[in-house]
Amino acid sequence: MTFTQTVKAELLNNNKNLSPCCKTVFLSCFIRTIGNIEITFKGFGFSLSSENLATLKFAANIIEKMFGTTCSITKEDGARLKNKPVYRLSANDSERILFECGVLSLDNEGFRQINDTLSPDMLADECCQKAFIHAMFIGCGAISLNNGYHCEFSVNNKKLADQLHETLCECWFCPKESVRKNVTVLYFKGGEQISDLLIYLGTTKAVFDLQNLMVERSVRNSVNRQTNCISANIDKVVDASKKQLDAISVIEQIAGLDSLPPKIKEAALLRKQNPSASLDELVEILNQSVTKSGLNHRFRKIINIANQYREEQK
Repeated sequence: MTFTQTVKAELLNNNKNLSPCCKTVFLSCFIRTIGNIEITFKGFGFSLSSENLATLKFAANIIEKMFGTTCSITKEDGARLKNKPVYRLSANDSERILFECGVLSLDNEGFRQINDTLSPDMLADECCQKAFIHAMFIGCGAISLNNGYHCEFSVNNKKLADQLHETLCECWFCPKESVRKNVTVLYFKGGEQISDLLIYLGTTKAVFDLQNLMVERSVRNSVNRQTNCISANIDKVVDASKKQLDAISVIEQIAGLDSLPPKIKEAALLRKQNPSASLDELVEILNQSVTKSGLNHRFRKIINIANQYREEQK
């Protein structure tokens, strides 16, 4: 499973109990990102196509529960995306669904019109804004960790891309923008920025995986620059730093670092700011105001606190 698939699987799992307003947002986004709007002699309709079967099952569940109609999911013959089979969802009474989701509406003369964006009313509540970002990532998002850190939303519709950009900025995530083959791409660079976005999305496993990778890369890059470091110490530093940062992340998400005693909080912030530093280097940064043994004791305390929170969350 790729990192993008891991994130999308977590998002689908975390959004099983959506409120009706958020379900409408999800379905509206799916139609606009992985959907095909069709015009037949019966009127307007739509289908959804994706290599991710779980996404289509998620959409089918929303449609069947909200609209009381049936869906069918079929494998498209000969169609493949990135060497994977493509599946297609079709729904009965699809024109009504398009109207209910705000994809279709009537103009002043009573003619049907397709709306490029979600109506402002649909994004009035904070829960719906978050659902919008979740659904857009599932529909058109991707994260690459092969060369550096890159997260993007590839949006076919410029107006919809602008709406997503505005919503992300309102949530304190301001992506950069480019155009690739007539597709608007909103993207983030840098592990910390992507990690913050994943925390907002609530994808805990993906956050831990990313932060572990960042620590490992940071440590290994630092080692390569320091020729006097011996390779035998690398894994020890990496493992210790990973455990400490994992523990710090757990405390941040559950209680916040402000819940820690001052000296323990100082150690946590120091490790976050210096993920690749050894204990000796951290003591030097603190101008030897604490011994190596004392600092190590604080880190053990952080790990113990995080373990207590993990037990309480089970």
